[in-house]
Amino acid sequence: MTLVLYEDFNNSHLFPLTHLHPDFGLRCGVFTNFERLQRFFPETLVSLSVRPGLRHLIVERYGVETNPLSVIPSLFLCGRVLLTKEIVKTFEIQSNENTTFRSGGNVIGYFAKTVEFANVVYDFISGKISKVNSTSQEVEIECQVITYPWDLIAHNTEMLERDAALFPLGIVCASSPSADSTSLINPERMYIGERVSLGAGSILDASSGPVIIDDDAVIMHQAVIAGPAYIGKESRIKIGAKIYGGTSIGPVCKIGGEVEATIFHSYANKQHDGFAGHSYFAPWTNLGADTNTSDLKNNYSEIRMTLEGNEYNTGRMFLGTVMADYSKTGINTMLNTGTCIGVGCNLFGAGLPPKDIPSFSWGGAAGLSEYDFSRFLNTAHATMRRRECECSKIEEAALRNAFEYTRGLRASFSS
Repeated sequence: MTLVLYEDFNNSHLFPLTHLHPDFGLRCGVFTNFERLQRFFPETLVSLSVRPGLRHLIVERYGVETNPLSVIPSLFLCGRVLLTKEIVKTFEIQSNENTTFRSGGNVIGYFAKTVEFANVVYDFISGKISKVNSTSQEVEIECQVITYPWDLIAHNTEMLERDAALFPLGIVCASSPSADSTSLINPERMYIGERVSLGAGSILDASSGPVIIDDDAVIMHQAVIAGPAYIGKESRIKIGAKIYGGTSIGPVCKIGGEVEATIFHSYANKQHDGFAGHSYFAPWTNLGADTNTSDLKNNYSEIRMTLEGNEYNTGRMFLGTVMADYSKTGINTMLNTGTCIGVGCNLFGAGLPPKDIPSFSWGGAAGLSEYDFSRFLNTAHATMRRRECECSKIEEAALRNAFEYTRGLRASFSS
């Protein structure tokens, strides 16, 4: 059976995080959905279906061809479903006839037994037709579906618990040069990978949930990590950092200060003191020293967030900042409860900047202007070179597309 992970590109509520990522490329728990499927089916090639504007970028990043030809039988999985082994098994068990899978009001996948149905589904997920007009049985599956960025944060603790089952808990690799003064509390719920460095006085506490420290991570002296938590490959937790439960730190991040219930996708920096709570930070973001996020209103009311000009009541009491790729804050930046920052922003200065920061904005509380794209691109290249990466021509083109797509959101800026 062929597996096809498809992007629900009709859902724009995940912008600005999905300007440079498909929905199945967003981290929740330890993994992205693409990474989970690779774990579930290590011997099976997972095909991908994405928006035309992302196709070349995804091929470059994932090394997987996109928008493949119809093959039967095929199981199509929506990228917005938080996949678990149990859910994927349910899909497989129910896959014996042409099937449309639903969860509540959402279509979450298809099984194509015939070429005719497979062709219809491919036309739909590639945007050629607006709906699937074909007879199939319908099956309801109970699962979590991501619709808005704050859903990733809300379900992160649950997914950390589920993803931990994919690791051999209780293993502290012999090659980990653990300091004698390191404290491991409830180590049977930990996995500490190869070549992990544990600094003197560091504390890992899995009393309230699993702690996963992936290969080549560095936990510096006197850092405290409380589970459930994940520290990704080659990430560095700075001296004295306080990492509370519900936090996912993807690969190649540098994190310090105080962090709670927050996702750092990958290649994100928060090296210094300051608080980040109930937030999501995309790749190549950087928080300047003593940047602080507010994640709770003084009157404890539900938090509202604006996504690309549309305001929503999130229904959440705790929600900090959603920051898309390549955005940065300067020293002592204060971010209000429910702040959304688009791609490629540079925020600085005293006071609270607006809660709705369109992509490629420059400034802060004193006012915003459009970030000159050439200057932004020079900074993006410098940012990636510091991590021995290169901003390819394909990445540049995707960034240019995001700049043009969001131009209207910056129309009110003064020149």
